[in-house]
Amino acid sequence: MNLLNQMILLYAEDEVDIQKHYSNYFKHYFKFVHTAVNGKEALAKYREIEPDVVILDINMPYLSGLEVAKKIREDGSDVCIILLTARTDKKALIEAVELGLVTYLEKPICRGSLKKALAKLNQKVESKNSINLWFYKNNYYIWDKIRQQLFYRQQQIALTKQEIILLEILIVNNGAKVSYQDIYEEVWFNEDREYKESTIKTLISTLRVKLPPKAIENVYGMGYYLNLQTIS
Repeated sequence: MNLLNQMILLYAEDEVDIQKHYSNYFKHYFKFVHTAVNGKEALAKYREIEPDVVILDINMPYLSGLEVAKKIREDGSDVCIILLTARTDKKALIEAVELGLVTYLEKPICRGSLKKALAKLNQKVESKNSINLWFYKNNYYIWDKIRQQLFYRQQQIALTKQEIILLEILIVNNGAKVSYQDIYEEVWFNEDREYKESTIKTLISTLRVKLPPKAIENVYGMGYYLNLQTIS
């Protein structure tokens, strides 16, 4: 679950002893753990800290976990949400179906179920933060947005710091042309050196070797763009 340890968790539970117990447990998995004791506080903290994951007890004062989840979705967020429920909360879970939950857990929570839920969450995060770039020889080149790493056939492709910056610029622009000047300013923004087109061309050449043919196209005299079409 190595992706979760880069994530911020908001955990809302109104039973203080339970909250303390599980927040300590979650600290083994997440980078930061924030807590709330009621739905109103949970929603306020969610909007303040913008966590990557939200775990909500469904029965809380002021706003229920379900109501908080609905308001989060109304804000347009696709943050990962897990609901903690009692066995009697079946009706509420039916309402929650359209909220795109990662999963739900029945209380009292057992460690085995919680580990399975976190594993499912990790898979969800991986899927959410990975981009299939090119389909080449029956496999995808996959860009991991969080790790800033490129994979092909489940093997990481070694990229230099400058190649990572360049590739990310091209990916963010989603097939649109990026000018020489923009590339130069992004890649060498903290270096005091004279602008040279040849420097950019050298970097493009080294990156192209690590990608499928025609993955990076040139607009003569203007810049480069990522060819995101399937490459056979």
